Amino acid sequence: MYALLLSLLFLQTTFAQNDARIEEILSANRTETEKLEAVSSNSVTLLPSHFAEDAIAFRESVEKLKELTIIKVYYVHTTYRQSARFNQKKLDRHRFQQLNALFPEVIGNPAIEWGIVSQTGCESPEMGKSYFHGFIVIHRPIQTEKDRLAEIKRLEDYMKNPTDVFVTEKLDVIEDQLKSSSSGAETTIIPDQDARYADGANAMLSYLKRELRTDEIALKRDDQWVKTHLKVDEHGVLSGLTFEEDYPERIKSSVENAILKMPNWEPAYRDSVPVNSELDLELRVSYSPSVNGMYLINGDRPTLEQAKLEEKPKDLMKLYSGATPEEIFMKQAPVYKGLEIMDRTERCALVMDVTGSMSQHVASMIRWIGIHQDSLNFTSFTFFNDGDGKPSRKKRIGSTGGVYNTFNVNEIESLVTETMRKGGGGERAESDIEALIFSQDKDTFSTSILLIADNYSEVRDIELLPSVSKPINLLICSVRGAVRTDYLSIAKNTGGKLLFNGEIIRLGHLQRGDVLAVGSYQYDYNGKSFTLRKRDQDIGSSNLNLQRRE
Repeated sequence: MYALLLSLLFLQTTFAQNDARIEEILSANRTETEKLEAVSSNSVTLLPSHFAEDAIAFRESVEKLKELTIIKVYYVHTTYRQSARFNQKKLDRHRFQQLNALFPEVIGNPAIEWGIVSQTGCESPEMGKSYFHGFIVIHRPIQTEKDRLAEIKRLEDYMKNPTDVFVTEKLDVIEDQLKSSSSGAETTIIPDQDARYADGANAMLSYLKRELRTDEIALKRDDQWVKTHLKVDEHGVLSGLTFEEDYPERIKSSVENAILKMPNWEPAYRDSVPVNSELDLELRVSYSPSVNGMYLINGDRPTLEQAKLEEKPKDLMKLYSGATPEEIFMKQAPVYKGLEIMDRTERCALVMDVTGSMSQHVASMIRWIGIHQDSLNFTSFTFFNDGDGKPSRKKRIGSTGGVYNTFNVNEIESLVTETMRKGGGGERAESDIEALIFSQDKDTFSTSILLIADNYSEVRDIELLPSVSKPINLLICSVRGAVRTDYLSIAKNTGGKLLFNGEIIRLGHLQRGDVLAVGSYQYDYNGKSFTLRKRDQDIGSSNLNLQRRE
């Protein structure tokens, strides 16, 4: 009886908290489109409502969703109304309340992103019946064994021929429909332009003066113009550097190092769309007694000559079962950006979640390590799949299994795919702490551990955290909403840091009563753990802000 009362009290508290969340979602901006084509798939589940009614038709589907990892939910309605007195927001609220009664976790989970879509093309009740109304849930695919092996095969193919782009299946196909819709959306006109250094020519000159380096041999020899050719993709990422003439290796090495370390450029635009482009960059390198290294002498600016722009493809290529592909650009991916900024002076063990749908993050890690193989500070590599396919009822805290380790960088690729083959997790909660303890015990040489974790996954075994004795730095994947509080607690309570969106967030100086801001979310710290709270605009929008509350 006592347990029942506690359960009812918990549900009442959850519903009350979710009421505020519902109002927050309903108050957000709405995206307009003429008509949305809502089609279910292995990563899209439809929860329909009836036109102009709050009656639901999705009770059975909700039960299936409770076992899936949900990424985003769209609420969809039409703007058509027969009466001027019709209250759209009241109807919206009723539909949300019914979803909340059946599935409160989807409303209250801060890791889930929300969007509201208003369909503007409906002109009559008869037309309205052909429009979708209700909720569209985007989730990680319901994978069959065949799907899982196909994902591993795509990763293996990529590892045989790694590039700066990894193609995976796009889960949120609704997003593409909304991007292509022009109805009710503001159109931003960007004039045609060539690719350019983001902060202008003077900033580029200053960068090259600072970053070009040479050796003692070049003190008197090097004074010449160097002609190079570059590619700038639609995201402004530089690649494909080639030299148009033969130059001494010391010059080529210095120029290559400086150019490929450049921050991203502004891409070329055609018809308001960013496109791939190529250009010739010619710069003069020389030694100056007043500057410790090579630079553009006498303020001479580099000369840029744009090559003919590639045409942007009208249609995306179709891959495996006709699904829409998503191109993951490695240098922009969370894992790649996080590895770029980590402390290279630490003897660090790497631990990574390789459960289902993590292949794009694994590809980023593989690509980064392949490029930096000669300067790695990783002492070991540990991968976990949360139990080798073990059923949930048999998973025990501290002994779930599915954790594998190597000290040899040349064994990473085979170990990753072997770990993925043995099991794919299959549920939201995973045994991160067990993998950390495994690595800590195996690798006594490391002084810290980098955990590459999946933000969509809950930490099943957080109670084991006191057994972790090394600083844990967290590199979080799949952050579309809030960072899970358990991951913040892991970093803070072990003396580690958070690598988020290409920045290092240090938690060491947080004290009880402080507020931590990560992205657009805030967390209260009570001295032991973090609690998400609604964002306070007065604190600001940087990645780390503190406010002492008395």
